[in-house]
Parts: sequence; structure tokens; C-alpha cells
Amino acid sequence: EDFERTGVNSIVTVSVRDIQGEGFPEEFCGRADSIFLDLPQPWLAIPSAAKMLKPDGTLCSFSPCIEQVQRSCEVLRTNFTDIRTFEILLRTYEVREVKMDACRDSNNESPKKPPCKRRQMIGANNGDDISSPTVMAKPSSEARGHTGYLTFARLKCL
Repeated sequence: EDFERTGVNSIVTVSVRDIQGEGFPEEFCGRADSIFLDLPQPWLAIPSAAKMLKPDGTLCSFSPCIEQVQRSCEVLRTNFTDIRTFEILLRTYEVREVKMDACRDSNNESPKKPPCKRRQMIGANNGDDISSPTVMAKPSSEARGHTGYLTFARLKCL
């Protein structure tokens, strides 16, 4: 229904199949520009995926464990090139606005700011404030969640 509503139903095929055990349907051989795998054992589906890709096609596989990535990469080396894996880890930041004290020299004086046309035009002070608001961000001290890995590879051209 969603594919029909968005107008992509003519280029999207949906079916239920054990890709790890049966592979992709032969009727799609050499027709895919790219394939995305999110499977418990992606290395089992990679040989079949290679047959479905057009020359120089791209495969991407998501794996939550590095052991899955290692096994997949071993299989990818047979028919693929440009194999790259990226770790995906959510990292939250604490963001807040704070007042920063102005810099002081050895005589405890604020350095003079050079004239600024914009500051003069908007009527701002000449830098006599001892502090100014600044947005600060620091990584959260708690790492929540878990990591995942995206592996990309390009089918070798024969």
C-alpha cells in the first residue's frame, strides 16, 4: 500500500523468502543497483546477492556484532572490492549556554578588540563586557545503547 501511495510500486518488489537458505530469486539476476542486508548470518546471502547485482553494484550489510562483520568480509573478498566497515554508535552530547569570561593579559586587562563596522552599526559595546554567552557541548559521560556496523562493498567488474 505504501509503495502504491508513493508511486514506487513499479520499481519495488516485496516478498517473503529465506534469503540465507534459498538465496535471491533467479529472475532478478543482474538487475539490482544495490542490495541492503540486515540478517543474522549475512555471509550466507552474499554469494546470491552478488548474482543479483549489476556490474559495479553496491552491497551494504548491517551487523550488530564484529564477528558477523568478519565472516561477511571473508566471503565478500571473493567477488567484491572496496570493502569498508563503519562502526555506528550513538553518542549524545550535553549542550548548554554558559557565560565565558573574557581573556585577560598578564596585567589583568582585557585585550582591545579591533574596530568592527558591524558592531558600530548595531550599537554594540566595544568589548568592555567581561563575559559573553557561548554554546558549549561535551560528550555525555554515559555511553548508552550498543554499537552496530555497516559494511559496504562494490561488486568487482569482470
